[in-house]
Amino acid sequence: MELNIGVLLTLETSESVVQHLFQNYKIAQTVQSGGSYQFAPFSFSGAVTSLEGDNIEAGLVFPANKLTKAWAEQALREGWIAKAQIMLLDETSAIVRPLYGYVGQVTSGGWNLTTVELSLSSVMDAARNTIPARAYIRQLVGRIPITSSINV
Repeated sequence: MELNIGVLLTLETSESVVQHLFQNYKIAQTVQSGGSYQFAPFSFSGAVTSLEGDNIEAGLVFPANKLTKAWAEQALREGWIAKAQIMLLDETSAIVRPLYGYVGQVTSGGWNLTTVELSLSSVMDAARNTIPARAYIRQLVGRIPITSSINV
């Protein structure tokens, strides 16, 4: 039995402005699936989690060139969001159904002579089950007491 899998990748800013739509299975073609996904030769390392409930991490690897380095540097600086949809394909590379999806934020990365690598971390806070992880700060909750002796 042959299993054909492809990835639809959406890269967007933290304000949900789409920057790039890529797919990695139809060479020199565009795939229409809620948007026009251009071909890019990339790999997606599936999401892996630990028993401790750490953030789920995944990775993207692209060939290194001027264009890729330019947007990858911007993605690192601005903390872009990557949405990967892993699709089951038939023998003609048509989408049969989605297998799973992953949403992560670009948190680290770099490049060498041949590849650009981006690490994605889950936007889900494992301990509090919220998106994104939030802390109690004055801008969110108002004035915060800094003493334990509060009289009402």
